[in-house]
Amino acid sequence: MKWHFRLIYITVGILIAFLLHGCQQKEEPSLDEKIKIAINSRKMPSIEKQNEIYALPPWIEERSTRHSERLRNLEDYLPTIAILKENTKVTKLEQNLSKSLGQEILSSSYVKKETSLDILCEQKILNGIIVLHKGQIVYERYPDMEMTDRHNYFSISKSFLGTVISKLADEGKISEQDSIAQYLHEFRNKPLGKVSINNLLRMSSGINCREIVEGNVAFTDPEQCFYKYLQYLNAYEAPEEGFEQTLMEFFADRGVYEAAGTTYEYTSANTAILTAIAERVSGKPYHELVSEYIWSKIGAEDDARISLSNTGIPGSLGYMMSRLRDLARYGLAFTDDAPYKIPSDRYLKLLREGDRNLYLTDEVLNDALIFENQGAAFQSYHWDVVFNDGDFAKFGIQGQALYISPDKRLVVAFFSANKNESNHGDNLFSLSRSIALLEQFKPEK
Repeated sequence: MKWHFRLIYITVGILIAFLLHGCQQKEEPSLDEKIKIAINSRKMPSIEKQNEIYALPPWIEERSTRHSERLRNLEDYLPTIAILKENTKVTKLEQNLSKSLGQEILSSSYVKKETSLDILCEQKILNGIIVLHKGQIVYERYPDMEMTDRHNYFSISKSFLGTVISKLADEGKISEQDSIAQYLHEFRNKPLGKVSINNLLRMSSGINCREIVEGNVAFTDPEQCFYKYLQYLNAYEAPEEGFEQTLMEFFADRGVYEAAGTTYEYTSANTAILTAIAERVSGKPYHELVSEYIWSKIGAEDDARISLSNTGIPGSLGYMMSRLRDLARYGLAFTDDAPYKIPSDRYLKLLREGDRNLYLTDEVLNDALIFENQGAAFQSYHWDVVFNDGDFAKFGIQGQALYISPDKRLVVAFFSANKNESNHGDNLFSLSRSIALLEQFKPEK
C-alpha cells in the first residue's frame, strides 16, 4: 500500500505546483513593449493614400474639397490606433430642437460679415455642428459629412491631454509644479529640464521649437524644429536616413530661447513632452490613457482613433478623430448634465485660473484680441481660452471648435475644412463665443 500513498502524494504535489504556477501573475509588459504591440496593431492606410498626404502642401495651407474628404476619413491616410469606448452604455442625447437658433445673427471681429448657423450650413462652410443645452440637442446639422463619419479634431485633441494630465495629478502620480527632468531622463542636466509641467500646460516653456511663425515656415521648411516633429509623427514623410535621436532627445537638445514663464507662445512641442510624461508615469500608451480616463466614461457611440507613428509617437497634438456627437459628449462630461462628470473640482478650479498678462504676450496668436470685448481672460491647461464668466474652449485649424459652459449648461462643437480661398473655416472658431452669448443661453439666476 506504500506505493499507493506515494503515488497520491506525488499526484497532489504535482497538482499543487501546477495550481501555484497558474496563480502567478504574468509580468506586466513594459511601456516600450505595450507601444510595440500598439504599433503592430495599427490600422494602416494604403501606400497610395499615405503618399498622397505626403505630396500635399502642408495641412495649414491646403484648401480643396478633396481635403475636406480627407479630414472626414483621416484614418484612411495615416496609421491610427483605436481609443476604445469599451463596453459602456451609450449616453442618449435627447432632442429639443430650437426654432430660432439657426437664424440668430452671429458676428465677431474675425468674421467680418454677419452670418448665422443656417447660412454657414447652407453654404457648406461647416461640415457638421451640434449644440447641446441642458443636456439636450438644440441644433444639429451635417452639411458636408455623415453623422457616423469620424472627423479630425486638429488641436482640439490637446484638450484631452490636459484632462489626462489633470487625472494623473488628481491621483498623485505627478504634480504640476514638478520639472520635466523629474520624469524624463533625456532632459536631465539640460536647460529645458528645469521647466515645470505647469509651464508646458500654459504654453510658456520657452522651448526653442516655434510653431506659429510668419509665413508658416514651421510647416514648410524641413530645417525647422516643428517640421521635424511632424516627421516623427508620420504626418510628414520621415527623412530617408531615419532619425538619429528619439523625439524626446531631439526636444531636449533644442534648448530654450527664453526663460520659462516669460511669454505665452503656442507650440505643440509642449504637448509632445507632456504626452511622454503621461506615458512614463502611468506605464501606459497615450491612447489607453484617453480610453481609461475619458472615452470609456462618456457614453460614446463609437471608438475614437488617434494617429500613431512608426516610432510610437501618438498624434496628441492634433490627429485625433471621432464622431461629432461623441465630441459633444466629451464636452457634456464637463457639466452637471452628464451621467458621469470627467473633471474633478480641483481640475475645474485650476482650469479657471490663469495669468492675463502672460496671455497677452503672444503677438501672433492672441485670442484676447480675437474675442475682443467678449471677455477672453487667459489660456489654461491646454485649453485655448478661458473667459471671465468661466466658459472655456479649444479650437483646431480650419474650423474645429469645442466650447463648454458649465454654468450655462452649454456645449458647442463643430467641424469644418478649408475648401477654397473664399469658403474656408480658419476663423469660424471665433463664432462659438457669439453663440454662447445669445440671450437664450443666459444662465438661470
